[in-house]
Amino acid sequence: MLLTLPQGAAPRPAKTVPDRTSPLASLVLQELVPAVGWQPEWGPLSLTLGLTDFCLLEGLAVQTADPLLRTVATLVPPQSGSIRHWGEDLFSLTRRQLYPRRRTLAFISPRQALLPRLTLKDNLTLAEMLTSRRKSREFSQRHRKLLDRLGLLPFFDHYPRQLPPAPYQLALWAKELLKEPRLILGVLAGQEEPYGLQTLAPYLLPVLEEYQQRRGGAVLLAGPWLAPAYPLAQRRLRLQDRIWQEESLPRPQEQPLTAFLAVL
Repeated sequence: MLLTLPQGAAPRPAKTVPDRTSPLASLVLQELVPAVGWQPEWGPLSLTLGLTDFCLLEGLAVQTADPLLRTVATLVPPQSGSIRHWGEDLFSLTRRQLYPRRRTLAFISPRQALLPRLTLKDNLTLAEMLTSRRKSREFSQRHRKLLDRLGLLPFFDHYPRQLPPAPYQLALWAKELLKEPRLILGVLAGQEEPYGLQTLAPYLLPVLEEYQQRRGGAVLLAGPWLAPAYPLAQRRLRLQDRIWQEESLPRPQEQPLTAFLAVL
């Protein structure tokens, strides 16, 4: 259970979590240092993410957040520390064993790119065509609602170089969300970028909220500024004085049911 901090209370250090094998957490990071490029003055990260948790790692530049979540997504091995997904060490698996498990993870970053010689539609359908052999028309019908909510349908026949910055970034999200993952790992740019969370929020955050309500998956977002996502998240972590500080994020106040009942 997450507790809301009393008014004026200081954030507490993030708890160091034992390296458990319980599948009741979607993600367990223990003293993780992702890569050689990780800033040496920044402490290693320990974090437990429940099966339906929504957590923010705020204050991280994209060039720092990207290698962190890339490592958590098992795309590169960590420099030190351990990572467990649903109680399992995916780095111990063979490539053949790892592939279907990676299909349950979504990793999105501004440092990724669409294939330049394919249209947006082909970029989005390629993976599903290869894995399920569905036809393009079947794909479009199945995922039309999601693509419409992300504002991508008008750009379906465009090549990546023809896309404005925000639709390009939303296309990267769509490509991963179409997998219907159990865990979403997302890096977001800052306010000053034309494709930062401030621009993407009206499209992206309702989709993530529905994803959690419908699929019950977990979400971990990292970036320099994540304020628009506060209403969806249960907690955030920030690095202060070389220690990861954890703070609970209270849910917006809901009107009690009695307010809607006639007074008898």
